[in-house]
Amino acid sequence: MECPRDPWFEKPMHIPPQRVGGARASEPTRDRARRSSRDIEGWLNAEFLQSQLQVKRIAFHESGEWQWDERGFWTHVTGRFFNVAGVRYFSVAQGRVRTQPIIDQSEIGLLSFLVLKQNDEWWILGHAKVEPGNVHGAQLAPTVQATRSNYEVVHGGADTPYLGLAQSAARSLCNLLQSEQNSRFLAKRNRNNVVLLSEGVEERDSRFKWMRVTELLALLGESHTVNTDARSVLACWLFTDVSALRECLVGKGPLAAKLISSLESKKTVHSGKTLEDWLGVLDRTWRTNTETLSLRNLEDSWQCGESEISSPDDPSLTIYQIAVRCACREVTHWDQPIAGSKTRACLMLLIGDFEGTLHVLLQAALEAGNRGGFELTTTVQAESCDRVSPHEERYLRMAETSGRTLFRFQNSEEGGRFDHCISEYQVVWIEAVAKEQEGLFHRWVSLAQLAHFLRRENRVTNELRSAISSLLSIDHA
Repeated sequence: MECPRDPWFEKPMHIPPQRVGGARASEPTRDRARRSSRDIEGWLNAEFLQSQLQVKRIAFHESGEWQWDERGFWTHVTGRFFNVAGVRYFSVAQGRVRTQPIIDQSEIGLLSFLVLKQNDEWWILGHAKVEPGNVHGAQLAPTVQATRSNYEVVHGGADTPYLGLAQSAARSLCNLLQSEQNSRFLAKRNRNNVVLLSEGVEERDSRFKWMRVTELLALLGESHTVNTDARSVLACWLFTDVSALRECLVGKGPLAAKLISSLESKKTVHSGKTLEDWLGVLDRTWRTNTETLSLRNLEDSWQCGESEISSPDDPSLTIYQIAVRCACREVTHWDQPIAGSKTRACLMLLIGDFEGTLHVLLQAALEAGNRGGFELTTTVQAESCDRVSPHEERYLRMAETSGRTLFRFQNSEEGGRFDHCISEYQVVWIEAVAKEQEGLFHRWVSLAQLAHFLRRENRVTNELRSAISSLLSIDHA
C-alpha cells in the first residue's frame, strides 16, 4: 500500500526499539520459530515506519473536534465515539467512596479475526495496527478492530477493511461480549469474534498478513508485539474451543497436552455452584452504585486544568488531549483525549496443579466501570507493585518464596485510548494448590471452569484474558 504524502509528516517521533521477549516456558527456540518471530516483528516495524506516525500533546482549547457539553463531559462534536466523564463510586480496594475521570464509550466495539483451515492447518489474518499510544507504534491486532463510530464512517474517512466478513454470523467460531479495562472504561464492552472462511481472501494491503496460528501463538509470551485486543479474542476462542486448540497445539509437547487435558477435566477444587455462590455473596455484599458527574465536580485532589485532568493521589491516571498524524489510517489526522499513567500496572497470575488438573488462583474484583458486579481477574491486579491492596500482598510474597516464573512480559494497553500505559504481567507456577491459600476475594478455579466463565458476559476481565493468552504459547518456544 502506498501511503499518501503530506507535508505535515516528517520523520516519525520515535523509532521503535528492539522488541523484547518475555521469560519463555522452554528452551531452545527452534530456528523456524525464530525466523517466524523475526519476520512478523520486522513486518510490524516496517508498518510503523511507513505510517509516519506523529503524536503531540495539545491543550483542550486547541481541539478542533472536542468540546465541553452541558453535563461537564468532554465530548466529540458529533456526539459519537466516546466521552470523558466523571464518576463517583465505592472503591472496595480503598474502602471508601471516591471519584475519578473515566472513558464513557457506550458503543460496542468489534474485535474480529478471520481464520482459515487448509490441509488440517489453521491460518489467521493478522493486522499491523498503528495506534498513537502503542509501545513500538505497531502491534499485531485482530483483522478488524473498530468502534461502531469508526466502521459507520462517522469520521468521514475510508471504510473498515473486511468489515462485511467480520460481521458474518454464519461461520462464527466465537462470538462473545466482553468487558474492557473496568478501571478506566464505564461499562465498556467489545464483541470478541472469530469467523471461519470457506476460502482465503487477499491481503488488502501491507497492513494485513496471513500467518499460521501457531506462529501467532508463539508470540503471546513476548512484550509489546500482540495487542491486548488480539490477546482477548484468542483467549475467548481457544479456551472455549478445545478441538481447535488441540489442532493448533498438536505435537507441541507435554505442557501443551496438560493445558488441553485440563480444559476437558472435571477435577476441581470447588464445584461450579460453590464458585457461583461465592460471587453471588460478593455481589450482594458490595455494590459500587456508580454515578456519573461533571469533570468539574471531582473531589478536590483532582484538578481539571487547561492541558490535563490529574490528581497527585492517583498517578496511574491522567487525561489529556493529543493531535495525531498517521498516513495509513482511515483518516490521516485527528485529535482526541487519551489516558496516560505515571505507573506500571502489576498483574500476576498464580497457576498450579490439583489432582492432575491445572488451576489458576483468581481474584474477584469490583471496579468503577464494572457493568454487572464482580469480575474474575488475575491473582494480583494493582496500579503498581508498590500499591497493591492488603489482601494481594500475601500472593506477591508467595510468588517470591515458593513460585517459579513461567512467563514474564509487558503489555501496553489499548493504544487508541491509553498512551503508553504499560502493564507488567507475570505467570507464576505454585507447586501446592490448597484452599488455605485462598482469601475473601480469591478462589482456585480450574481451566475448564474458567472457560465456562469466558462464555458468559462480564465475568472475566480484560487483564485476565491477556494473562491467560500467554499460556497459549506453551511449548511453542
